[in-house]
Amino acid sequence: MQDKYSSRLVRLSKLEIHEEYLEEYLTFVGEVGRESVEKEEGVITLFSVQEKENPCRITILEIYASQEAYQKHIASSHFQRYKQGTLHMVKDLQLIDGVALVPDMKIKE
Repeated sequence: MQDKYSSRLVRLSKLEIHEEYLEEYLTFVGEVGRESVEKEEGVITLFSVQEKENPCRITILEIYASQEAYQKHIASSHFQRYKQGTLHMVKDLQLIDGVALVPDMKIKE
């Protein structure tokens, strides 16, 4: 029997942004992250981190309820606006799929 966590898609998106577009990119990533989590039931988190030593390197922890939720996310108008609006800003992109070691762990406030 599968539990509710076994179908989740967990991904690290590792990006390097061209320095001249960094501030604009940060605005885009904040907007799409908030909008996605608020509007899309299957988006569990889009948690973005900027490296202190190299601020042009961004890592986004993406967790989706399922592959289907991920496909709906990338087809959404807000994601497409982000993707098309930032293509020229991204110097490098790596998508790394993973498995949650403690899948029921929550971010505490």
